[in-house]
Amino acid sequence: MKRRYRPYLHAVVLTAILIGAQPRPAASQPVPAALAAVPPASQARLRAPGQRSPGQPSRPAEPRPSPSPDPGQPIRAAEPGQSPPAAEPGQSRRTREPGQPPRAPEPGQPSRAAEPGQSPAPAPSSESQPVDPPEPEKPDLTPRLREIYERRARRFLTDWEGPPLEEDFLLERKTAQWALLHEEGKYRYVKAWAEARGVRFVEARTRIWVKELKVTEDRARFYVAQTLQLGYQYPGEEAVNRFGVGSRHIVELHRTADGRWLIGLEWYSDPLGDETEAPAELPARRSSGNRGNSGLHAVTALAAQRYDRRGAVEYADTYCGLAAGCGNDHKYNPKFRNYMGEGGDCANFVSQALRYGGKLQMPLFTRADALIGHLRYAGKGDLAVRGDFGTVWRIAAGRPEGFRSFLKPGDVLGYEEKGKMTHVALITGFDSRGYPVANSHTADRYRVPFDLGWDRKTIYWFVAMRD
Repeated sequence: MKRRYRPYLHAVVLTAILIGAQPRPAASQPVPAALAAVPPASQARLRAPGQRSPGQPSRPAEPRPSPSPDPGQPIRAAEPGQSPPAAEPGQSRRTREPGQPPRAPEPGQPSRAAEPGQSPAPAPSSESQPVDPPEPEKPDLTPRLREIYERRARRFLTDWEGPPLEEDFLLERKTAQWALLHEEGKYRYVKAWAEARGVRFVEARTRIWVKELKVTEDRARFYVAQTLQLGYQYPGEEAVNRFGVGSRHIVELHRTADGRWLIGLEWYSDPLGDETEAPAELPARRSSGNRGNSGLHAVTALAAQRYDRRGAVEYADTYCGLAAGCGNDHKYNPKFRNYMGEGGDCANFVSQALRYGGKLQMPLFTRADALIGHLRYAGKGDLAVRGDFGTVWRIAAGRPEGFRSFLKPGDVLGYEEKGKMTHVALITGFDSRGYPVANSHTADRYRVPFDLGWDRKTIYWFVAMRD
């Protein structure tokens, strides 16, 4: 239904607005001209609310009662900047029942802050929100690695009996087959060496440090640093001759369908079995009258400077690395660069022992042939014996003092393979039968029999240092 337009009402309203905008006249002021022509009865209707008529005494304004809410309706919160309405006498504001949680905000509405002493409103349900699946828990395979390497260590013992070696390898992988072949060849070599030297291995201890590289649910790759100590005895002797080796491995374990973790890949430089064919056999002993001088060179007594043998040996025992028995927490000397990843650190290590332990004025070398050549032609050492194991053994066996007749702790030993000097070590002592033992880097060795890990084709260069 359309509303009628009533212009006189608009005039009345406009007049009332204009009157309300004017200041209230005092009692002695005349009636405004706008009201002079209006009857008195109509003037009262047109005055603004609260405006008194001329001559009317003023009276105090009565308080306007606040509208009370309907019973059962919650009190509405005051608008920003306004005070909340007061409750009627005898009435109190409605509050939540004890233990009743606050109402969650409607979807799309901002959440209201909790009042002091109240718990915040519960968060919206996460059923409608996407949740990332939890990451699978990584398996702890360090105990499994310890089991593998401890079993390998015990396998060196002469009287050892245990499960076959292949139980730890995932033979369906080619890389695992190669790793198994290497381990089998190493044990055959060490057993043959012990039989040829007439010794029995009676002790085996190992320790590993594990660094996790990548681990998933069914495959794990690790860096494993191993230190191994072995002890052997000669027949009829109670003395145990102990030596140590250290190696660094990249190992990959694979999980099989039945839950076992087996070796699928392994790479490392082996101090006891890399590229070895078979150890040299001990040749028949010769009497002292038939010993000859083949391969034996005179050691001159002249020396340009004094060499500290004991200091060189102590340095070699301290910084020989991962091998069991080495000092410095099984670490190389941090003051010097490690060339293990650049062809080997053996010459660098022996150079350090001669210079900083033995007090010789000499440079540091990174090649074995350069170091041996410097010692010989700079007057610091002389070639005492050069030859294969048979030649060296016959010369030592033909002398009452054996190897001690031309070797002392602190002398240098070079290893020649296929016409090239490939390795160098420092003689650090002798075992209970006078057999020379040596320390070296790259494949870390501590007091290891000088020929253990080398085959019958190796040529040995014994350089006697001048005192």
